[in-house]
Amino acid sequence: MGRTLMYAAITALAAFLLSATFVLQHGGQSIASVRQVSVHDLTTGPSLFDGQNVTTAGLLSFSEEHGRYQLVDEGNFAVIIREYSGETPLDDLLGRRVRASGAFGISQESGVHIDANYIGPVAD
Repeated sequence: MGRTLMYAAITALAAFLLSATFVLQHGGQSIASVRQVSVHDLTTGPSLFDGQNVTTAGLLSFSEEHGRYQLVDEGNFAVIIREYSGETPLDDLLGRRVRASGAFGISQESGVHIDANYIGPVAD
């Protein structure tokens, strides 16, 4: 009886360790892959972040030149919001400092842009 309990405990421990390893390798990977980057860094070194998921913050404004919303930082650097799949209406956030998360990219039409899945106000 004692030997059976010992083998059951060893088997349970091995199953726990294997599942914990799997969760840490695959579950935490998506969280770690999102980078916090400034608008300045995105515009001055865009090739470093092309195709990556990023989070950035800036003043939300509307670009008449591109006909799209954009994030602008203190140095007048801007990242166009090419696509937005979030729920918050962007008109309500115009002129406010916001945080945006999504896939960063570079294109001929819009230059540096973000396909945002979240845009929300930055807490003051």
